[in-house]
Amino acid sequence: MTSSAFFYVAGVIFNDYFDMELDKKERPFRPLPSDAISKERALQIAIGFMGSALILAFIVSWTSFTIAVFLSCMIFAYDYKLKHSRILNPITIGGTRFLNVILGASTAIQLPLVTGFSHLIFVAICVFVYVIVIAFFSSKELSGMRSKSQIIALFLTNYAIVIAIGIAIVFDILKPSSLLILVPFTVIISLIFRYSISGNAVRIQNTIKNLVISIIILDSIFVTGTTGLPIGLMTLLFLVPSIILSRKFYVT
Repeated sequence: MTSSAFFYVAGVIFNDYFDMELDKKERPFRPLPSDAISKERALQIAIGFMGSALILAFIVSWTSFTIAVFLSCMIFAYDYKLKHSRILNPITIGGTRFLNVILGASTAIQLPLVTGFSHLIFVAICVFVYVIVIAFFSSKELSGMRSKSQIIALFLTNYAIVIAIGIAIVFDILKPSSLLILVPFTVIISLIFRYSISGNAVRIQNTIKNLVISIIILDSIFVTGTTGLPIGLMTLLFLVPSIILSRKFYVT
């Protein structure tokens, strides 16, 4: 968990490090363009977090370390170059979330990959697709989205994830108790969709923020479906600090 958190922090810092010149024009209030911290110091901190994440994964197991190496390469490649590609941007950012799910499960991965592997891949793919939707919204963060049909298509993708989870429950891939989280998640997604439909920039930015925070609810569905409702509800508690921090920090 700590390794995953360190990767996330490193990714955020590398992102701002490589985007500094652009942020001077579009987001001058951020720490680097506002000169609240030097570019050299930010690079040192990012490398420190990335290196620490890899060391922690290595301490856990060779499997965890191998996945962590792939994850670190994908994070760096995204921040340095791939985020500027219209096609590779969403695929890469979704891929980092995909690998992060695999990293989280790496302590339970054993060769040959048979028992529970299909379950793991299902969860990772759902997270992958959900984050791709967020990435498409993020590409319109400043300009807004003029096409309502595009907004509808993106949210239909989220509803497809909901349906896929429902099917997984029917076929005992996830426990029935996950329905208790899936239903409110569907309602929240519907409310976000209704809010975003105008497509103006401010609403798109808030949509991105709400979808990012809702990843916690999606995670809770999978945790509940895997281990039961008590730990799933504990996962939901992460909503509290996330919502509080989102009022202070720039989420999109």
